[in-house]
Amino acid sequence: MPRPSIELLLLRHAKSSWADEAMADHDRPLNARGIAAASRMGHLCRELGRIPDRILTSDACRTRETVAGLTEASGFEGSTTTTRTLYLASPESILETVHELGGDARRLLVVAHNPGMEALMTRLASTPIHCPTATLSVFQIPDSTTTWTDWSGEDATHLGTWRPKELPPPAAD
Repeated sequence: MPRPSIELLLLRHAKSSWADEAMADHDRPLNARGIAAASRMGHLCRELGRIPDRILTSDACRTRETVAGLTEASGFEGSTTTTRTLYLASPESILETVHELGGDARRLLVVAHNPGMEALMTRLASTPIHCPTATLSVFQIPDSTTTWTDWSGEDATHLGTWRPKELPPPAAD
């Protein structure tokens, strides 16, 4: 029986707070809109049947809080790896992290920052993708790829992009 194809989900962190302008960028938490958007994107993952089995996230406060809201709303039960390498990472750094830490995940979610996320989404989709906070793009990786280290980081099929502002409220449970 062939293994199911693998998918890469790319999520820009949700909206962060600028209430304390003296706070270091790395330490900024989500604001109320960001908390709601993180939850909404978790509901979306569940609605689409695309709950990841592994999450890689930047170690910034806003990405960790985005992951917390998404995992609670989606019913995620996999593993999460928090890494400094995804903080303000370039597309190349994001792909290196996927290769190094993706492991055997069949559906891998990466939560990181712009401009790297927008550039990577655009590159993989082969079309410009506007990436405001909490934007999710999903990509199917070629069937010939069996592990993340096998993937070239180039060939992917764009399955869709979703932004919280464009979504209806989540369906009632």
